[in-house]
Amino acid sequence: MTEKKQNPNPTTVERLLGACKRAPVEQLLQFKSWTDADGNPVVFRIRELNFNKVREIQQMSSGADFAAAIITAGVVEPNLRDERLQQACGAVTPYEVVRKMLRAGEIEDLQAAIEKLSGYRGSTLQILADIEKN
Repeated sequence: MTEKKQNPNPTTVERLLGACKRAPVEQLLQFKSWTDADGNPVVFRIRELNFNKVREIQQMSSGADFAAAIITAGVVEPNLRDERLQQACGAVTPYEVVRKMLRAGEIEDLQAAIEKLSGYRGSTLQILADIEKN
């Protein structure tokens, strides 16, 4: 039987072999001013959006629709596409639910939270050293 030895100094490629299999990150958020009829906090579950989804939204949306599209794609719970929620808000589309249900600042904060989770609105890199060329 051949024993596989682990490389004590793996290459960068070896370290990244599992990177494409990582699961999308999710977070729970609570709006400070939101509670249900019983006084319980309302919690939103959001997830990160991948590069292709963000580009698709950028190409298909503009202005106010961009924020609503990011939120509709990034919010897992509550389901903004639920017909009952749309009816309760007097909305026809999930984008309208976002604009009617949330205050302007809440829309901006929720959009920012989804974008941060997706790697935007902050630096994702750290410079370790500058490389000098001869």
